[in-house]
Amino acid sequence: MSTSTTNQDKIIIISPAFPYRGGIAATSDRLAMEYVNRGENVEIWTYKMLYPKIIFPGKSQYLDASKHQAPQKYSIHRKIVSINPFNWLKVGHQIKKERAKKVIMRYWLPFLAPCLGTIARIAKKNNQTKVIGLIDNVSPHESRFGDKSLSSYFYKKLDGFLVMAEKGAKELKDVFKMKQKIIYSPHPLFDIYGDRLSKSEATSYLKLDPNLNYILSFGLIRKYKGIDLLIDAFANFSNNHPNYRLLIVGECYDDWKIYQDQIDQKGINDKIIRFDHFVPDNEVNYYFSVADFLALTYKSATQSGVTQIAYSLELPILVTNVGDLPNMVPHQKVGLVCAPNVDSIAAHLTEMVEAENLKKFQTGIRDEKSRFEWSVLCDNLDRF
Repeated sequence: MSTSTTNQDKIIIISPAFPYRGGIAATSDRLAMEYVNRGENVEIWTYKMLYPKIIFPGKSQYLDASKHQAPQKYSIHRKIVSINPFNWLKVGHQIKKERAKKVIMRYWLPFLAPCLGTIARIAKKNNQTKVIGLIDNVSPHESRFGDKSLSSYFYKKLDGFLVMAEKGAKELKDVFKMKQKIIYSPHPLFDIYGDRLSKSEATSYLKLDPNLNYILSFGLIRKYKGIDLLIDAFANFSNNHPNYRLLIVGECYDDWKIYQDQIDQKGINDKIIRFDHFVPDNEVNYYFSVADFLALTYKSATQSGVTQIAYSLELPILVTNVGDLPNMVPHQKVGLVCAPNVDSIAAHLTEMVEAENLKKFQTGIRDEKSRFEWSVLCDNLDRF
């Protein structure tokens, strides 16, 4: 078979991927693996440089090589420099020559719009390659001047959109006036972290007291995620539930002192347990196995990959009624949905801990999780 014929069946995913860390990279690697399992010819073209150090708020953009292994069943090519226009032109022409049947571009931040928009514009010139946006956030959680113009530039270069929040589909039509095909497909399961463990095994590994109960807050800490609301609500809740502790797990992209001052003022230092680091893949299931439930008290959202870890590890979920979270967490089936304020969160924490509710929600998760299979996402991408 000729090279050109082979390439006509190729799928190229443009996204952060190994060795980058974080949910977008991990799920892009998982998407590529799903395509491999379906017999597709797939590659990931990722970044040589994603964020300049001056604008990256975390400790590292990369996985710890001693704790993670590169995928073996598909190729990852580090090609893209997000701030170099000459590189965008080069990569665009390289993709054009590949004559792949489909290029899937992962998009979540207007910072990347000039880079990805330029690559998309050039890649499509072979009149064979379709360029599809896999959109995590149509608009960013924390908006800045020029965001809409940047995103509009990118969106106009695409042949279609797959969005993982219904809110995003509406926004593309009503705010950005996009006429291309738009498909909504919910965020798939994070099924890469192994199985749920016993509580005794999890507490032993994390050096926690097995006789206590735990509520889990997991993921990068940013203002829109409402950790301040959760701390205040937990302080109220803990007055009547002294056996519970709140685990706040994840690197802080804000000033942690703001939250620590809040904890000090509430006098709950002994009831908050902080794990201030990025959690490697092989440790994620310990945190989800030790807790009674996950609490995501976002002030704003599109969707959340953290809920999909909870689905995979069958952990009940409390969310606020923002963005697509109520669609992902059906109320009274897999967890509870509350308003993003302290009183509502505290009341729903109390309702969540009832033993019959936790049992019911675990059963509901087992029934509900099939709609988040990776095959569903790939089937929807194949509709373009």
